Amino acid sequence: MSSGPRSLLPFSTRTSRGSTVALPRRTSTTTGTNSTLRSSGSQVRFCSPLASAIIEHFTVHDAFRPILQATNEEANIALIRVGLLGSTPVVPKLAFTLDLLEFYHRLRRRQATVGIQGFMKAICAHLSIKYMATLQDQFSRAFDAYFDLLQRLQARTDAVLGRDGDGWRLIYGCPCCGFQQANEPPLVPARLHAMDGCSSHKRLRGVGFSDTREFKSNYFLTPEQVDKFADEVKARPARSGKKAKAGDDPDEGLPISGNKTKCTENWRTENANNMGKGVTEVFDQTGVFLCACRHGVVEVVEEMIRSGELAKYAFAVIDEVIKKCGDDQCIGYDIGCSMDGTVQSSSLQHVARERRLTLLVNAFHGYAHNRLCQVQYHPLYASGLGIEDLETCERVFSSLGAAARLIRHASYFHWKQFIHMHLLQWDEDRYAELGNFLLKNYRQALKMIFEYQQEVDAFERLTGFSGADFERWRTEETSYLQTVGDETKEDVQEAGYVRALQKLDTSVAGSDGFNAKALRTEEVKAKEKARQSAARKVTFAMKVVDDYELRLDINERWLPTSPKYRRVIDYIKRKDFILAVDALEGLVIQRLFELAKANIAGTGYKLRKHISTAITRRSAAVRTALNAYNKLAPLQDPPRPVIDFKQIANYGWAGDFELLKDSRQEVLDKPWSKPANREAATKYFKVKRAREEIVRLNVEVARLHAWVDFEDRVLREKAQEVSRSDPLLGAHILEFRARRVRLNNAHRVRLQQIYRLKGYSGPVASGVTTDDEDGAEIGDLDEDEDLNDEMVRLGDVFHERLFVN
Repeated sequence: MSSGPRSLLPFSTRTSRGSTVALPRRTSTTTGTNSTLRSSGSQVRFCSPLASAIIEHFTVHDAFRPILQATNEEANIALIRVGLLGSTPVVPKLAFTLDLLEFYHRLRRRQATVGIQGFMKAICAHLSIKYMATLQDQFSRAFDAYFDLLQRLQARTDAVLGRDGDGWRLIYGCPCCGFQQANEPPLVPARLHAMDGCSSHKRLRGVGFSDTREFKSNYFLTPEQVDKFADEVKARPARSGKKAKAGDDPDEGLPISGNKTKCTENWRTENANNMGKGVTEVFDQTGVFLCACRHGVVEVVEEMIRSGELAKYAFAVIDEVIKKCGDDQCIGYDIGCSMDGTVQSSSLQHVARERRLTLLVNAFHGYAHNRLCQVQYHPLYASGLGIEDLETCERVFSSLGAAARLIRHASYFHWKQFIHMHLLQWDEDRYAELGNFLLKNYRQALKMIFEYQQEVDAFERLTGFSGADFERWRTEETSYLQTVGDETKEDVQEAGYVRALQKLDTSVAGSDGFNAKALRTEEVKAKEKARQSAARKVTFAMKVVDDYELRLDINERWLPTSPKYRRVIDYIKRKDFILAVDALEGLVIQRLFELAKANIAGTGYKLRKHISTAITRRSAAVRTALNAYNKLAPLQDPPRPVIDFKQIANYGWAGDFELLKDSRQEVLDKPWSKPANREAATKYFKVKRAREEIVRLNVEVARLHAWVDFEDRVLREKAQEVSRSDPLLGAHILEFRARRVRLNNAHRVRLQQIYRLKGYSGPVASGVTTDDEDGAEIGDLDEDEDLNDEMVRLGDVFHERLFVN
């Protein structure tokens, strides 16, 4: 165990005489595995991961005399002074070194799958101690106390640094998003966020009921902040043929108004499949809903309580973001298309409109939405988004999912504590990667401009089209998609009339061939009965036809050879074809969802087997729907292409199903319907977004550079100021500054690399040279990063040595 002073805790590890506390060394008389200190009948055992064995017999050291003389209430304070923490607040019988507690704290933050039980088994094996179940409970209690000390110390530090204000972490937790500078160009949207829910982090109902503690976290919104939006969206209506039951619909309360589209229905189906029936009866917490900035820093977290992913969670996030971050905010959500319309009909509509809130669909999820949704809500077509994909939440959940296994049976206190601890480390890692994020995005944007602009220019020279044409095509396509498949009242009635005529013809044909005079045998009587039934069907069909003719004011019955009859038949064929494409699209997207789930790391064997069965079943359904499509495709005017099973996945993500639906010649002649033109338009929009990314990165680079200089100066000044009145807290701030200086120096290295990029167009901080000695071309930006990473690590080592000296 280290014997030096600990600024980590609000207690000194030096004696009153100033001598350093040290644990006594093992003597040659050590024969067992227990070390004993007897004080007022109490027994204290020491566990240290750095010791080769447990001390059983030793000479009493001067540092331990306060323990022998202490009362029971003072025992833990005396233990902490020598680097130990008891497992109980009064009369501790087992103590753990602070080194061991800090080691598990760091290990748990970086590897969420390591539980206390496995950790203690490993420590006992290392020290040749027999593992006992009580060690797990006692270490857990000691660690809770230790982590509480860390939290209190962090709260004191935040208060001194002015970081304890309401919403400080949401506003300034990511300096690239929140540390605005004077005279910087305005960004629209001002900040980019992503929100989503995850049902992996469930907690069984009733477990840990004896633990009544409540963990306080500045990540989580309170249930009161969320429930004030509980009645914003009315419950979904019961499905036809079923009675509505409480908890029967896991996505009850999701957006059902506004821009409801088929892509939203696909999302609902998938959400229902994930939750299943009765989930709310088994779990107290059914997952988490969070919001993060585009750099990955988590801003807001909500616990989903006995429910699926309800609209109230999204409303609470939107409300918090608008209040804390201000105007021109943009939030990506996997059902942002539907949520946009729902917000416009909620209590947030006025503030959302006044503050110019933008809701979009995440890029990867957006390709599973229909084409109309894509041209309106996909980041590729949203002005000011740059190359951001808004898929940040998926990356957070990928990391946070490691903690799901250990918190399923945890108490509410530990469920929240473990998630909070993991997010602390996640945000710390994201801060460390800010410089690298900016550098890689700058390179990617320059590369996209360098490659795609050449192809777009070549296309424009060859075809005569321009950027204005690409913009106009998107407007025309949007207008077309908003009306494709729509039926007028007249079309519906005429189609019903023709179908009634067809049914009448079929009924008349089925009633022929009977002779009422030949009633001599039982067989003939049966046939006569069938004839009478057919006659009733004919009578009914005639009444239906008469009703249609009355409503449509048809004086002369249509014949199969009449022009009107043929026109409606063509319409019916086209409508049946559109329905076949819809069915195929829905099955393909559900299959792709299942394929994605099957590849998630950590998926259990039973779940993988269930998913594989679903994929096989879905594949058979897709083939059936594909056969129905291929039968109708050649009958269209003009004929639509017959597709095979291998093309299905490409259609599913490219959003081309909508173009299959309408076979009108004038639509197929539009420039935007040609595959080559669509590909060129896509590259045009990518170049446009890449140029916007450069503008945003120039602002974020200046913010990060200003922040690292500002933070270094403030931490140094605050440490000197606090050290006069509270030396231990001042020492802690200095230690915190040492860690941040190492990270900030790494940021400075990355920032200098950005300044030297050929194509950098932003401001350059004073004293920074921009000479590019190697003269790297933009086309060669995929250079190996290993050398740069080694340089950063070497710089950290040198700085640490200099700082310590």
